[in-house]
This record gives sequence, structure tokens and C-alpha cells, in this order.
Amino acid sequence: MTENRVVNDDKLQMSDSDPLNTENAVGVAEEERAVSPMDNRQEKLNCLHGFLSLRRLFYLIGYSVGRYPHAYLVVALLISINSLGMYKMVLKDRIRDGYTPTNAPSRYETDVLREFYNISGDPAMTIMILMPKNGTTMHAKENLDEAEKLSKFFLNEFNGTRDGRVLRFSNLCEPYCQINKVFELYKNAYDDQYKLFTSGKPISKNTNLSYPLATMRGFDIHLERSLFGVELNPKAEDNTTDLSLDLPPHRIITNMKHVEVIVFIFRGDRDSAEKEKDLSKWELDAYEWSLNEYKSDIVDVQIVGTDVLDNEMMKDGRRLTPFFAAGFGFEITFVSVCVILTAVYHNCLDQGKLLISLGAVLCPILAITSTYGIVSILGMRTNSFMLVMPFLVMGIGVDSCFLMIHSWQKERRAQESGTGNRLGMVYESVGPSITITSLTDFLSFAIGALAPTPETRLFCIASSIALALTYILQLVLFGPILAIATKYEHKTTSTNNSKWRKWLKACWKRCINIYCRILSNKFFAVVVMMGTAIYWYFAIYGLMTMKTRLDAVKILPKDSPLQRPNLVLTNLVWANYHPVTILVNAPLDLENRQQMTRYWNMVEEFESMHNCKGKASTLIWVRDYIKYYYYGEPFDLFAFLGLSTPEVNEDIDPYEANITTAKLPEFLKSPFFKHWESFIHYHYEEGVIKLDRFMMNVAYDNTSSWDTRIQLMTDWRKVANNYSDLNVTVWEPNGMFVDQMLSLGRTATQTGIWTLVCMAVVCAIFIPNPCSIITATVSIASITTGVMGFLSLWSFDLDPVVMAAVLMSIGLSVDFIAHVAYHFQLAHRKEIRNGKIKKIPLKGSTERLEHTLGAVAWPMIQAGVSTICCILPLLFRASYSPSVFVAAIFLVVTFGMLHGLLILPTFLAALPESVTTANCYRVFLSSSSERSCRYVPRRDSTNSIELQKIERKDSLLN
Repeated sequence: MTENRVVNDDKLQMSDSDPLNTENAVGVAEEERAVSPMDNRQEKLNCLHGFLSLRRLFYLIGYSVGRYPHAYLVVALLISINSLGMYKMVLKDRIRDGYTPTNAPSRYETDVLREFYNISGDPAMTIMILMPKNGTTMHAKENLDEAEKLSKFFLNEFNGTRDGRVLRFSNLCEPYCQINKVFELYKNAYDDQYKLFTSGKPISKNTNLSYPLATMRGFDIHLERSLFGVELNPKAEDNTTDLSLDLPPHRIITNMKHVEVIVFIFRGDRDSAEKEKDLSKWELDAYEWSLNEYKSDIVDVQIVGTDVLDNEMMKDGRRLTPFFAAGFGFEITFVSVCVILTAVYHNCLDQGKLLISLGAVLCPILAITSTYGIVSILGMRTNSFMLVMPFLVMGIGVDSCFLMIHSWQKERRAQESGTGNRLGMVYESVGPSITITSLTDFLSFAIGALAPTPETRLFCIASSIALALTYILQLVLFGPILAIATKYEHKTTSTNNSKWRKWLKACWKRCINIYCRILSNKFFAVVVMMGTAIYWYFAIYGLMTMKTRLDAVKILPKDSPLQRPNLVLTNLVWANYHPVTILVNAPLDLENRQQMTRYWNMVEEFESMHNCKGKASTLIWVRDYIKYYYYGEPFDLFAFLGLSTPEVNEDIDPYEANITTAKLPEFLKSPFFKHWESFIHYHYEEGVIKLDRFMMNVAYDNTSSWDTRIQLMTDWRKVANNYSDLNVTVWEPNGMFVDQMLSLGRTATQTGIWTLVCMAVVCAIFIPNPCSIITATVSIASITTGVMGFLSLWSFDLDPVVMAAVLMSIGLSVDFIAHVAYHFQLAHRKEIRNGKIKKIPLKGSTERLEHTLGAVAWPMIQAGVSTICCILPLLFRASYSPSVFVAAIFLVVTFGMLHGLLILPTFLAALPESVTTANCYRVFLSSSSERSCRYVPRRDSTNSIELQKIERKDSLLN
């Protein structure tokens, strides 16, 4: 750049004693005599506006940091003290409802269920899965004996411990202690039949151990709630069971050929905080016992529950610690190598460069530990998502430090006027752009913190705090470290004393020049736009074909012991028996024919729905009560003794049944029907029993697919809405997950749009050029779309983890875009020559491209590589969440660098210079613009002294 192009209208003498000292022009006294008092006040306001402009503000901050680094280090120390709060950290996940929106229908349905049971939390359900070994069947005698033994052991004998207290499930299970009574009744009948058969006697005809509905002395037993993966005996040509005499006993006395799974449920109400902790601890102790202590050659035991699932997720998160250590090692190594090589290039290698390397990595580390401390102090728990946050913050936390180091090395000549001025120039050069990236990173997660899903909200809150602290520490910790490192610099070194340095510098400038000329070529711009269109096609195609799916198989670590029971539940249990709980919350009058007709119509709609197993699998107390009301107890003593044949009662049409609540107390006391007591709420009113509310279960099958479950849940809710007069609510254990999948697409879209709008607003505040704002916003949207689309093409589905990755993508993409957009719209660059700031104009798109890429290209490449280095160790962790973040960060870095170094510069260079250099601040804040709020009308000719003074002051603002 030639000397005659230097603009001298901004002659600011810089010294450590006065950062705002200006050189008086000739004839100032004469000018002052010609200015009125009103003009003097206007001049002072204009001067104040100039000193308080954005770049000048950062200069003052940098100057202060350079003059008083130790004072700012004390501020950084005070911030870092929050790290001590990590001692109160609570690690806990909430897989069941943590990813469900707070306004989801399933939350209301769960509240209704809690109100029905008068509990504060969801019922605790620990599921025990028993599977045979050595190719046997679970309904063989020895396997059933082992199953019965385990059921009684866990109910009455197994002891968990909490705070020195013994936990026994029989003391925690009320009112569900008899929930496995069906299996007990079946086992007793099975033993009786087995004993008769093995002793050579004919089996009892009063007992029919058939699947799915067995009968024992006239009492029905629903086996489908306990036995799964059932294969029936083959049928003969006459449609009877073809049984040969050489078959094993379990195939003779039952109609089952093979049973793959027996399921026991241990259920208890979380009606207090202490009982909730007791149930959780009992479940975890039972899970550990099944893994480490239970040994059997015939039966395999699997235990699963929500607390077990949460615990496994946290274990997986804690396993990330060595990977984070490895990532930290890679990062500090890369940063150190970059700093040392840059110092060698500038011929200023000294001990201070190691301090700079450590400081660049120390900022995000202290931000991470302080964030965990703050979150813990505020009483918030730490979930598994938040354990991935350090990789995110470390990956992007050093990006701004690279820019500061790059600018610091370029401004070595400013050291002649003092460390304060040098650091002020650094802050003025990179402060606005790193503020844009840091603020947008913060906002992207701050908006995500408003998401209705609690687990995602926790992750976003922690990430936004960490990113904000990283930015603050870069100003108050890394800046002072740069100032302290200055003391180690050699004062007499020069970068011009080596041929290889001159050659390398010339090569770099030549490469930048050639590259910028290529970008400015119209034909190349057309090629880039065509390539961008192809990129958009695949990105949009992937985005449109992305499926919303939440599956525990992919969320759980691949080596987790829960993978097998999860597959059993999905492919066997839910495929055979998938119940929905229907709560009728309005009082039901059994004598009101119209209301009862409405009720039975609703039941019929549920039972005629697709995938319904039919009436035989439905648990409705009213049907049993009708039989009891008409026929009494289903028990005949003579039939029990084998002296007579059990009487077969005629079925009663429920629509025509005339019943009252008079026999309800005796019905619920019957040993055959007392299990219905937990299904019904009633009260006495003037001696008459009034029903308050009750519930029932309808069973479905072939529901292994999430698409089927979503459709069923949608249909159930439609039926419930059609019977609002009965105040019907449906509840299903997977309803939370269904609502997650139904809301994820909408939540991700709304969050992404609002985040993008905030990005545009932030860019508008810091970048005065409308064209740069628009192109930056479009570029951020393009990168985010590309990340989502290619994640879909890589077989990732939309789930809470991917949604968090979307927020991260928007925030990360700004780092590659904002620096280019900010620098390209600048009309001049600044240098310090002989202690004075010289403004050198940038003319033409090629020259502005050279200045832009010269300032940000190398730091951008360093930042991208350092981010990859930080997450690289996660490639060796076979877990879903880390794999999503690794893929997302890799795509963000790749697409971000393509947009920042190729697509955006090419597009900006192709636009007219009048568009890319337009400055809103000049139009609306300059005193010489008639559209400005600071407009001062011309009083004399264009050469008037007053106008000259005003224009000179305006140059400070611009």
C-alpha cells in the first residue's frame, strides 16, 4: 500500500499516558473564534459520539487491560471461584419425561393418573424379564419353579440399602403388592395339573391352562400379561390340538409349545420424596444384584426401569472424562504449535508464547468448571447432555483467541507506543467481530433454553453460561496474559532479517492475492453459485426426508447391559401386549341407561380399534361386576371337589344389564375380584354408593413400531375427546416419548427460526452494512440447513440430541461468517506509524477481499482444525450422543469454512461496491446527513471552517 494513499484526517497521537490525545491542526484558535457557543456544544457531542463508538469502546477496554493487567486477572479469579460449586454437583438424567415438552398432552394425562392414585410422582415400575437358557422354554416345570422363586424373593426377601436402612419391596409396594397374582394363580394350577399328569392320573377338566385366557375352577386368568413370545401347539386337521404321548408334560397340560419370556412387574407409588428415593435405590440395587450376584444355569434375569436407564446414561456420560482429557491434550498441543510457529515466523519466539498457549486453553476450561459450579449452586442437576458440553465449549472457545493472537502479532510495531496502545489496537480490530460470534453463540443457546423440553433446556442453559463466561474470560484473562507475555518479548527483533520469512510472507500475500482475484472472477462466481445450488438441493432433500424418532436402542451405549432387555420389550412384550389405561373421571351412574349407553359405546370404540386384542384382553371391572351382580361368586365347592361339572352362566348384554352399586362392597371383598379395588374410587352419600371415578385397561398388539404407537395414541386421544361428557383421559407409559416425537419437528423449527432472527439482529447492531447482514444471515441458514440435511442423509433421525446439535450448529456457524461479513464492509484499515494511527482506504472488491482474508483466513483455519482436534477422541466412544455431536461439529466446520472462505466472499465480491460499502451509521448518525438525528445545517460555503471541523469529528464516528 503506497504512502500517498494514507488518509491523515485521523491523526491521533497514542501514548500510555493519554490514549485519546489528538494532534491539533494548524489554525485551531482561528476556528474556535469563528464558532458559536451552540456549535461548540454540538462539537463536543460529536466528539463524545466518536469516542464512544463501538470500535473506540473496544480500544478503551483493550487500553485499560494493557495498562492494568493484574487488576483484570483478579476479576478473572473471582469469576473462576464459582468452580468450587462443583462439589455440590448432582448427576441425574430424566429419560422418561425430560425430553417431553412441558405443555405436552401426556403431562396432563400423567397428572390425572397421579391424582387418581393420590401420588406426587409417576408410579415406580421395575420390570423383571426372565428368559430360558439352553434352548428350553419358560413354561417348563424347572423354569417356572425358578421364576416363582425369584418373584417371591424380590417381593419378600431381597434387601436394598439406603442410608443404613434396609429396603424391602413388600414394605414399598402398596397397593400393588398382588400385581403378579396372575402368575401365582397360574403356577398353582400348573403344579396341580403337573402332579396329576406325572402320577398317571387324568388332568382336571375344571382347569384349562390355555393361552391367552386360562380358566381355573371358573375363574379367568389373563396369561398375556405375564407370558410373551408364546408359540402354540400345532392344530390337527379337526382343529384340535395334536398332542402325542411322547411330548413333555408342559405341552400336554397347556396349549403352548414354547414361551420365550416371563415378565414380573414390581410397582410402587412415589407418594413422598423419601419413598421415591427408597424405590429408586431398591431398583438400582436389584439391577446390580441381577448383574453381579445372580447365577443360574437355566434362567437369565434382566431388570430394567427408569432409574436404571437414567443411571446407565449417567455412567456413559462419566465415561467421557478420559476422552475430554485426550481432547484437551490435542487442543493445547495444536494451540501451542500454532503459537510457536507464528512466533517463529515473526521472529519473536520467547517464554511468553507458552504462557499465551496456556491462556488460550485456560479460558474455556475455567468457563466450563465455573458453569458447572454456577449450575450446581443454583440447585440445578447435571444431565448427560451437559457432560458433552465441555467438548462444545473447548471446540469453539479458542476461536477468538486465535484472532487475538493473530492481531497481537501483527501489531508488534504498536508496542513502541506502549502495551496499552498495542492491546487497544488488538481489541479495536477483533473486538466487534468476536463479540458478534460470542453473543450469537450465547443467544443461540439462550433461545434453546426457552425450549419446552427440560433436558434440552438444562443443556442450553449450561452452554449459554459457559459461552458467555468464555467471552468474558477472553477479555479479562487472555487479554492480560497477552499484556504480561509482552514483557518476555525481545525489544530489538525484526521480521525482515531473514530471507525465508520474506519469501514466506511474499508467498502468502501472493496466494491471497491470486485467490482473491479468482473469487472476484465473474465466471468463477457462476460456478460457485451452481455448486451452492447443488449443495442446497441435497441439504433440503435430507431435511425434508428426516424422520422424527426417539429410540432407546440408539440413545443407550452400544455396550450397555440394557440393550438386550430393551430389545425384548420392544420386539416381544410390546408386540404381544401393549395396554392403555383409560380413566373415566366423571361420576358414572350405573342406573342411568343413557349414560351407560355412552360408556359402552366408548368401550366398543376402543375395542374395535386397529391392533386391539379384543374383549378377552380388556380389563373392565364393570363386566365382572355385572356377572357378580347376577350370578354371585364364580366358585362352586362341589365342582372344586370334582363332584360336579361347573355351571356355565349365560352372558349378559351390558347394554341391557340392570345393576346398581349396592353389591359393590361385597364385590371388592371377594378373593376373585378384590384386585379391582385399586381401579375404583367411590363414596357414600346418604347410604348410597356413588362412583367418583374409575379406570380400565384395553390391550393392543403388534406395536413394536413407533409409527404404530404414535397413530394409536392419536386415535386414543380422539376417542377420549369424543366422550368429553365422561371426562375421559388416556394414559400410556410411552405417551411421553410419543409427544416428544410429535413436538420435536415443530420445536426445532421454531427454535431455529427465532435463533436465526436473533443472529440477524445481533449482526445488525455490530455490522452497519445491510448487505453484509443479509448475506451473513442467509449463510448461517445455509450452513444450518446443510448440517441438518446431511445428518439426515447419514441416517440420523430428529430427536432431542439432534435438536441440541441444531442449536449448536447455528451458534458455531456464526464464527465462520461474522468475521468475514464484518471485515469486508470496512472502508479502511488502520496502522500505527510513528506513534500515529493512519487510516488506509480499501478500494475495490479484490483489495477488500485481500484485507478480509488476510485478517481472518488463517485464524479461521486454525479455529476449525482446533475444533476438530478437540472432538476427535469422541470418535472412539461408541455412544449415540457423542456421535451426533461429532458428526454435527464436523459438518459445521466443513460447511462453515466453505461458506466463510469461498461462498460468502465470492458472492460479496460479485455485488456492486456501492451495495457492499453502504454504511447505515453514516446515513443515520452522521451530522452531515439530512436524515440523521445529529444533522447540522450548512451555514457557509462548503469550505467553511465550521463544516470542516464537523466533518473531521464525524470521521471519528465512521
